[in-house]
Amino acid sequence: MWVQDEDATAAESDGESDLFSEDEGDIQFEILERQRDEANQRLSELEEVSNQLLKEINVLEIQFQIERSCREGAEALAVKVTKENKSLKRRSQMLLPLIAELPENLAAVTFDPETDPTVNDDVVDGGEETLMLQSQAKIRAGTLFNLHVCVCVYVYVCKAVCLITDILSQLAREVEEKEAILRQMSKQNKTMNKIKRVSQLVTEEFTEMSQRLELEEGLRQQAEVFAHQAVENGQSTAQIQSSDTGLRLQQALEQISNISTALSDIQCYYQAQQSQSAAEQSSILSELQNLREQLEKSEAEKTALETQLSEANNTAMQLQEEGSKHGSVVTAEGGSKQLDLDAKAEETLKKDTTDEQTEGSTPSPPPPPPPPPPPPPPPPSSTKPAPFSEMKAKAVDEMMERIKKGIILRPIKKVEDDDSSWKDQKCENRKSAVLELKGMLDNMKRQHFRRMPSRKGVGRNVGEAELLLVLQRRRKVMGEYQDPSSIQTQVAQSVPAAGGAPWAGESSSAPVLRRLKQNREKRDSRIRASALIISQES
Repeated sequence: MWVQDEDATAAESDGESDLFSEDEGDIQFEILERQRDEANQRLSELEEVSNQLLKEINVLEIQFQIERSCREGAEALAVKVTKENKSLKRRSQMLLPLIAELPENLAAVTFDPETDPTVNDDVVDGGEETLMLQSQAKIRAGTLFNLHVCVCVYVYVCKAVCLITDILSQLAREVEEKEAILRQMSKQNKTMNKIKRVSQLVTEEFTEMSQRLELEEGLRQQAEVFAHQAVENGQSTAQIQSSDTGLRLQQALEQISNISTALSDIQCYYQAQQSQSAAEQSSILSELQNLREQLEKSEAEKTALETQLSEANNTAMQLQEEGSKHGSVVTAEGGSKQLDLDAKAEETLKKDTTDEQTEGSTPSPPPPPPPPPPPPPPPPSSTKPAPFSEMKAKAVDEMMERIKKGIILRPIKKVEDDDSSWKDQKCENRKSAVLELKGMLDNMKRQHFRRMPSRKGVGRNVGEAELLLVLQRRRKVMGEYQDPSSIQTQVAQSVPAAGGAPWAGESSSAPVLRRLKQNREKRDSRIRASALIISQES
């Protein structure tokens, strides 16, 4: 029912709005038709007035032409009269000396029109002139009247034009006013439609609210009845439950006291943790200062080692020069053999240095198995000169003496066998003493390149036993002139010095660097723990 009523009201409002819009359209159409009729009437009146003005203007033009022709004729007559007057004056002046000779009966002679033809002519001419003057006077009077009439008509026309302009302006104003009125009417109609819709919505809401009120009143009555019943039941049960509530209150108070004690304990614990964290932070700061001091010391040691490295490079240059002097006697075969021996010796020295660095932290590995027996050496060539062995022995002895005096072997990367790698002077300055000896032997090999046999056979015949013998001899020589404590310090110093060279990547297991890494890890762990404690407290 409620939906049907809403549909009916909506249909009625739509029908009323349609009727109202149709009435507005009819009214506007009638108003426009009236305005059109009035404008047509005024236009017809203006056309009539304009036609009358045109006719009067044509009449005035005709009169003007007549007046102009009359004026021209009057001017011509005036010219003739002046000419005749001049001729008469001349004649009279000519007749003045003949006055004494005039006859006695002059009056009879002069006043006889029949006998005197000249007099008759003059009289005739005078009558015509008077007639012309009268006609001119009449024409002038008529023209003056016509001019007066034209002036009056012109004034009337001007007034009519002014009235027409005023009427047109009034029409424009009235049209604007009507348009404004129509706009206001349309706005008012729209507002009325809105008001109707709002009124319909208000009526609908009012009906809904009235229904809700009725429902609420019914529910309220039921709630009041239920409340009375609940109160009656509550009074009976309150007496029974009063004893139980007392016990519950006592239990709740005991729980509150326990909770307060636990909270106080927790606060004390967190305060102790805060004090501990402050102490740890102070210890961390002191450790950081110690680490900074250690870093400064390590930098100073690094500078000292760099100076030692530069001195070693200078000595290496001197060794290269001396080796180039003595290398002209060494043959290609012995040079290639010594080169392979030195390369393998360097690799074993690398392993020894790394083992010495890790001796403090890891136990020594078991001894290696015994090496296989060395292969028989190749037979010496008959073409070798006699002093070759002596020169070779001298060069090796000089090199070993220089090593004993203070040259320290450092770990290096794997050396390439290309001939072009020894052309760069910077690379030669950074190599150790063993590599300098290898360069000397390579230079000797280049000088005797034509005599050098293939390197494959020589490399295969070299055994591990010879390498072990060379290493044992060098270790004995180093042990005679250096204490074990000084050897360890030199090895520890060689590691940071190698960090500045291109083979610094192999010295990552240095004790200083490991110690720094451990300190950093400890510091990071402490900072994380303090951050967690602070976040938990907040």
